[in-house]
Amino acid sequence: MEKLFYNTISDTFQYEIPKIKGSRFITTLIPVTTKEQIEEELTKIKKKYFDATHNCYARRLGVDANQDLFFNRNISSHQDRANDDWEPSNTAWKPILSVLSWKPVFDILAVVTRYFWWTLLGVWWLIQAYTEWTKQAIEHAPLIQKEITKELSLNYTYDQVSTVQYFFSKYETKVITEKYDENIAQTINVNIALYDSLIKELVDKQIKFKE
Repeated sequence: MEKLFYNTISDTFQYEIPKIKGSRFITTLIPVTTKEQIEEELTKIKKKYFDATHNCYARRLGVDANQDLFFNRNISSHQDRANDDWEPSNTAWKPILSVLSWKPVFDILAVVTRYFWWTLLGVWWLIQAYTEWTKQAIEHAPLIQKEITKELSLNYTYDQVSTVQYFFSKYETKVITEKYDENIAQTINVNIALYDSLIKELVDKQIKFKE
């Protein structure tokens, strides 16, 4: 079975397009992993562009890979959140979040800063603008792929080392923590697409584990 990956951004990225009827749009994409980091980054943006008319945003935090009735994995976000920042309702956050979901991109904060220049764009133009400038920013941004993994705790005897090491190699697991005492205790990460197969083999070989 093939491993599962998700798209995210490697570094903070900014993209600005030519003015539309005098309005200036600046899109900032930021990699994030916690709510606290999101709040910090939003504070920085609002401080940097304190004179902007709007700082609209959407964010996708965390990754879920749920299995359907046909055993296919569907990737979704733990938490989506967005804000129009006083633009007409649904003209900013919905377009921004729609682009992030369509690509799809996770663990990302997208902020579109707008400087208004006294020419009303209208609802349709606003939706098109926030959609297009988020899309353009994503297409130019330094996107990377990361594995979707799940954590597992193992506790096994020294006689089982060779078997466990074989599983580590077969499933390309990553050891996070380990402790050597009477038994060996380890915490590992395994790609979620391979998780169930590994569990089955651990059960077959009577290797203790905790999900």
